[in-house]
Amino acid sequence: MADGDIDQSDFAVAFTFARPLAAAYRDANGDSQSAAIDTPRFDHDSDGNPLGLLVEGGPYLGQADRTLIDPLMLPENIVGEEVTILHSMTDIDGTIIRRAWYSRDAIAMINGLLAIAGRHAEIGLIAGFRENKGEPDETGYVRYRGQSWHLVPLISATGGVFLADAAGRPLIGG
Repeated sequence: MADGDIDQSDFAVAFTFARPLAAAYRDANGDSQSAAIDTPRFDHDSDGNPLGLLVEGGPYLGQADRTLIDPLMLPENIVGEEVTILHSMTDIDGTIIRRAWYSRDAIAMINGLLAIAGRHAEIGLIAGFRENKGEPDETGYVRYRGQSWHLVPLISATGGVFLADAAGRPLIGG
């Protein structure tokens, strides 16, 4: 782990978490467990390999997992500034999907990403917009710690894409 990284044991320091129900997950041994109300679930596969923070919508409105970053975890000089947010999730088949987002509101963006249902493996931010290493007509990517993080297009003046999937296929176009 690099300086400044936090791990599962630091979760309660950096984030608040709420869920109004007990919920199932697999522990580090791959055994099925039940997490108590308001307890985050760090899910594993049946072999005990870590999959990430499990976030689900809940069976009824208002029963979703809710994770928020503590604003004090971010440097004061980052608030309102350009940042690149790196976020990875573990897909159903165990594949890690790495995405990068440009934002000027790090707190809202991190909280929004953590509201996505799935298994969150990593989340972090870097001051400034990291250089897009992709070709001009591609979605692009950034490099960080030897990994490629695919940029997620929100607005493209050339293609009219307002929201797209990881492959750059428009979900909402204009």
